Amino acid sequence: MKNLDFITDIKSYRVIEKIAEGHSGDEKYKLEKNGNFYLLRVGDKMNLPEKKKEYERLKVYADKDINTHRPIVFGTARDKFYSIVSWVNGQPIMDIIKKDVSQNYYQLGKKVGIELKKLHLCGQISPEDWQNIIEKRVDLFFKNYHNLSTEFACSKCAEQYISENFGLMKNRPQVLLHGDFHWGNCVVDKIGNVGIIDFSGNNIGDPWYDFGGILWALEYSESFANGQIDGYFGTPPDEFWKVFKFYTALYAFEHLTYSSGTSEDIKNHILNAERMINIFGENFELEMPIFRK
Repeated sequence: MKNLDFITDIKSYRVIEKIAEGHSGDEKYKLEKNGNFYLLRVGDKMNLPEKKKEYERLKVYADKDINTHRPIVFGTARDKFYSIVSWVNGQPIMDIIKKDVSQNYYQLGKKVGIELKKLHLCGQISPEDWQNIIEKRVDLFFKNYHNLSTEFACSKCAEQYISENFGLMKNRPQVLLHGDFHWGNCVVDKIGNVGIIDFSGNNIGDPWYDFGGILWALEYSESFANGQIDGYFGTPPDEFWKVFKFYTALYAFEHLTYSSGTSEDIKNHILNAERMINIFGENFELEMPIFRK
């Protein structure tokens, strides 16, 4: 294991293991001290401002009834930044569902929705107009998509829906977002407590934008997706489905921007984009997604 002695703040901790999961580029380690576990994150100092803000955000949740990381210490050493936060016990919900897709995960999804609502209730923010932010993203995603010189089924319908419904973005509330909220960053322990991990960046925006992760869970469990929505809202307002349809179309185009550019990878990304779009019908014509039967 890499020598971490240059980080003086961890001398009282025992390094348990290095954690391979994640795509942030940071190194992560599980620590132990006095029978409690912690998460150490180490990364390039060039990312210091972003990572410092990410760490500071956790302080917003520290006094709330939210099962997530508690900040312990943040610092720099040599050319690295590091942070230590409390460990959140549990197994990724993604792993649980994929292991047995035959089960009904409605109640588990409901708990996740309740936790997401808690995050979004930590305070509203009013930075740049949300409609302007979305318009910039749409321009970027459409440009990248058209540069692929290929099409996915119903892409024109999805593109048209976005273009004709920018008004849905006007005056949307804005909160601190998780930034990467999906079933892989939600864990559940042996007694059923749900925790939220791996906050990404310092995203601010429409709280309903955090529902994008449902599109990945839907491939395996409609009951989980329905539970998350009901846990969050109780009864979702009609406006939610219009906005969610807009974001579903947007997510499909956004997903294509992450393609490596190889023919095989583009093909896989297009298949995912089509799957997302099809939750609102083969021609993107439905007002309510098909999983909401």
